[in-house]
Amino acid sequence: MNNEETNLVHLCPKYSGGCEHTPLTNDDLLKLTDQQGQLIYGPSLFALQYRVLPCTMSESQGNSNEYGDTYTYNMYGRFSALNRGRRWNGKRKQGGMYHTTSVIHFLINEYKVDPDTFLYSSSYDISDNDSLMTDVYINLGNYFSVQFSGGVLSPTNVDNPNNLKSDQEDNVFNCFSVIQIFHIPQKAKEARMLLQQLSKFKLYPVTEATLQMVCHDTQHGFYTSSIRMKKPHITDLKLHYGDDFPDIHEELLETLQEKDSTGITLLHGPPGTGKTYYLRYLINEIQDKSLIYVPPDLVNDMTKPGFLPFLMQHPNSILIVEDAENIIRDRQQDSYLPNQAVANLLNLSDGLLGDAMHQQIICTFNCDVKGIDPALLRDGRLVIEHKFDKLSVQNARRLCIELGIPNNGEDIHESTTIAEIYTRKNTVEATSANDLENGITLREKRRLNKKKQKQQSHLGFYS
Repeated sequence: MNNEETNLVHLCPKYSGGCEHTPLTNDDLLKLTDQQGQLIYGPSLFALQYRVLPCTMSESQGNSNEYGDTYTYNMYGRFSALNRGRRWNGKRKQGGMYHTTSVIHFLINEYKVDPDTFLYSSSYDISDNDSLMTDVYINLGNYFSVQFSGGVLSPTNVDNPNNLKSDQEDNVFNCFSVIQIFHIPQKAKEARMLLQQLSKFKLYPVTEATLQMVCHDTQHGFYTSSIRMKKPHITDLKLHYGDDFPDIHEELLETLQEKDSTGITLLHGPPGTGKTYYLRYLINEIQDKSLIYVPPDLVNDMTKPGFLPFLMQHPNSILIVEDAENIIRDRQQDSYLPNQAVANLLNLSDGLLGDAMHQQIICTFNCDVKGIDPALLRDGRLVIEHKFDKLSVQNARRLCIELGIPNNGEDIHESTTIAEIYTRKNTVEATSANDLENGITLREKRRLNKKKQKQQSHLGFYS
């Protein structure tokens, strides 16, 4: 990718990072870049190599302290069992950590760099005979370099959306928490592209939202029981739900998280189109609000007299009603009796009780929205109404490629549900799991892979 002979960059004579008159000595450069005694300090190394000061680019992490605990351990060189399995903080998926093995392989193959030219720091665990790279500076050539730091071992349970191979048999990965790219202005576009490319090699904390599931019995009436809800691996909302859906998601998320807000959100569509899958994703995005979940078998109990007094114990929360067909249909239809549950929803969303409770309501259902009670669709009460539908052939194939499904969905010739595509993915994974019929156990297979990795390692670290 980076061919210095054909793609040489000519430095602007008036570049602010250059020395316009007298050439800088090495001591001058070290003072300017404030190395502060660190051996691996990207700005200094770049300046010493190219005789100019670099621009820097890093990924926005949101909360800069998200991985501060694990980074501190590495700063002091405490490479031990304490690092293994330390919990990554943060709920949102914006951060993540870079898989060391994958990013090094990528840079070696894509930029044709020699591993023997890397400058790195490492820790060595004598008892396990394992090394951990904690910092590395890689000169990619042509006024372009990258530094990774904050090396750490991942927990055993991570969100691995791109199915990266673990470095150790107990699903542990060697990771970096920080990346910095050094460049001159003409290379800014390439720096942004590199960040995008390296994002494919990221691991994330496993996030789980806490739902308060509504329960009921004759002795206690209505009460809640906490359940954990894992966030699904949705790396691209456009691929799953269409090009316009990210804007819908952002609008909905912003409204739901507003303090003292009310309203009704209706998510509907045929079975298998991803309503519940998205709802799990949305639940994990919501912060600082209680989530009250009404399971399908208790939806009809929302008409009971004790339901509203129960909800009054949970003000400023979000009420989630799944499979809500029976309680939101038009009360004027002859086939349905007037429904107290609809009256309750109306009162919660836009009545006097809503003004006191400040509760948002999310309802999912499979029936056509035309059969819904018109009062629920009134402007000012309805937040968002969205129909989930089958994916087009093009989007279905794109999702197959994203999920790594063999043949990339080339046999798909008509609109397909998300459920059908994930069934294909699960079938492939189940087939892979059954490939151990030759008598090699999973543990033995991992041991052989680890031995092979050590034989083919770069820098004496990772294959």
